[in-house]
Amino acid sequence: MQTHYDVLVIGGGPGGTPAAMALAQAGKRVLLVERGAGLGGTCLFEGCIPSKIFRESARRLRELREAADFGLCLPTKDVCLDWLAIQQRKRNILQKRSQAAIARVEKIPSLDFIRGEARFLGPREVEIVPAEGDSCSVQFEQAIIATGSVPFRPPIPGSEHERVLDSEAILNIDHIPDELVIIGGGPIGVELGQIFHTFGSKVILLEAGPRILGPVDDELAGQLQQQMTADGIEIYMDCKVERIVHSGQSVYVEYCPANGEKQHQFADTVLVATGRRPNVAGLGLENTAIDHDTKGIRVDDTLQTSEPGIYAVGDVIGQPMFAHWATAQSLALARHLLQQHVKFPTPASNTAVIFSHPEIGIAGLDESQANTAGLTVDVARYDYRGDARAQISGHADGILKIVYERDTHKIVGIHVAVDNATTLMGEAALIIRSGLTLEALAAAIHPHPTLSESFALAARAALAQALLQKH
Repeated sequence: MQTHYDVLVIGGGPGGTPAAMALAQAGKRVLLVERGAGLGGTCLFEGCIPSKIFRESARRLRELREAADFGLCLPTKDVCLDWLAIQQRKRNILQKRSQAAIARVEKIPSLDFIRGEARFLGPREVEIVPAEGDSCSVQFEQAIIATGSVPFRPPIPGSEHERVLDSEAILNIDHIPDELVIIGGGPIGVELGQIFHTFGSKVILLEAGPRILGPVDDELAGQLQQQMTADGIEIYMDCKVERIVHSGQSVYVEYCPANGEKQHQFADTVLVATGRRPNVAGLGLENTAIDHDTKGIRVDDTLQTSEPGIYAVGDVIGQPMFAHWATAQSLALARHLLQQHVKFPTPASNTAVIFSHPEIGIAGLDESQANTAGLTVDVARYDYRGDARAQISGHADGILKIVYERDTHKIVGIHVAVDNATTLMGEAALIIRSGLTLEALAAAIHPHPTLSESFALAARAALAQALLQKH
């Protein structure tokens, strides 16, 4: 390892690794430092990938239980769930992906990778404390901070108990809880709640707000909440959690619902899923001019911090917190540092998916956000209950909403709630990014029967309605 680099990248997740590789491949001398067990960050080890591995097992279990609806007579309705095997499959996939990432990095001659921690000693120097070996100081010309986020635990009395887990710890739990109380009705709480409910847990979800998935389109979130309730998940809204009490082999959560009467829920496990916070601990930011607070590191339109030459991307700069968003910022920043023309990503063109049942997909603005942005918009709708592919799949309850400017018909948002909605979001992202109109979408030939043809059908229906109104 050298003592001077063109670019230092702190964090080997989806925010740091793409920039490090792109800059090194362009000839920059780059040092990539990651404190975790390998490359991949929170997404690989404690978030996106392991939770979706669990979710895939839950999906297949649900399909077995629904087999009779498709004319399949299984020899038994009692399906044995091997939790240790699911956990081992998770470990195998994570290890394989991390090793593949390290192998790609090691093939780039001008990119050095070290497992360890980096702490700023000044605006152009860091101390490297490796996982093995002696500490050393490294100087750099430019730096990128991509240290991600950590689970946020509100100061609830009793939340330090061993049976109270955060969204990372529960992914390594050695059993399926009989009773699981989830504090928080955001994407993490909803996804894990449905997963463990499918595995056999009794799930009670406590949400502080008036509904689950606060930032999601109200109608789509409401549909999912109804589905969860119908499936047997207990959801309580407007709840203020007072404390968590240890009681023998279980714990109970005391909370006050909207009516003000104190309630309690017993459980053998409590999941605190109240969001995440930017991870800036131990970076030595006090030795720089970098401005930051609990919401993250502040950056300008080029992702540069208040310390010239030091940049930050991904969760560490705050919302939105998505792996793909961090990667988009990372690659844009790499091009910027290489003095190439680049258009930095904006939240208005971002996409997101919630791996619930049914799935929810989001691209661009919803109707409320568009109105706040000063746009005059209409909404094209599509009901999947009449959709051929959705009927074939056995999950036809769903909604598509396309938000478009009234005068130009430019599409500014696409919001979907239907089984397999995640498969639609690549096209949705391209539509928003390219600024396509209803006319362009209606003219595109989509294969039949697929869920994707709903885009064209919704666009054609909206255009027909607009034409009718003119006459």
